Amino acid sequence: MINEAVGHPDEAKTIYKEMLEADETNILASKRLIALLKSYGHIGETVKQLVAYLDIHNNDFEAWLELSNLYLTQNLYPQAAFCMEEVIMQQPANHYFHLCYAEISYSMGNFDLALKEYLRVVELSTDNVRGFYGIKLVADRIRDIRAKPKRDQNARIDDAPQPATLDRLSQLATERLVAAYNGANDTCKKTAEEWLKA
Repeated sequence: MINEAVGHPDEAKTIYKEMLEADETNILASKRLIALLKSYGHIGETVKQLVAYLDIHNNDFEAWLELSNLYLTQNLYPQAAFCMEEVIMQQPANHYFHLCYAEISYSMGNFDLALKEYLRVVELSTDNVRGFYGIKLVADRIRDIRAKPKRDQNARIDDAPQPATLDRLSQLATERLVAAYNGANDTCKKTAEEWLKA
């Protein structure tokens, strides 16, 4: 760490690698090496080192979360989704992790899974505005895709609810969002209501 502090990253990297050669289970050396590689922008090496770390310490949900974030910076959504699944298996009651997984699923076009995860978010955190925005966005998107199937053939909506259920979910999300913005200033409230009614 002294080498890192005085600006000698190559020496620090060498020391950490030597420590890991002597004991590959050394958590401190692994995490310091990962942090060092990331701080210098070596994303490929950072990912490789994180994967090696997780092969040994697969119950470290923070490492899975970091790996997911690194994959997202590279637009590798399927890999990021896998990492978030590992995080959720270890932290199933944390609504934020479900929210991240929902957003990744939405970005991949997996709308039925995204809807389920947004619903899980509002189940775990009943006043989560991002969760309700996600429900409204996904429900409306699925209805649009079903109405014009040629528009987005890669979208996954096979397990999505029926149109009547989607309408109810969208309406519920709209009502909850309007209620959330009732305490906001008039401009913010008006903007939110216009978007929700569109």
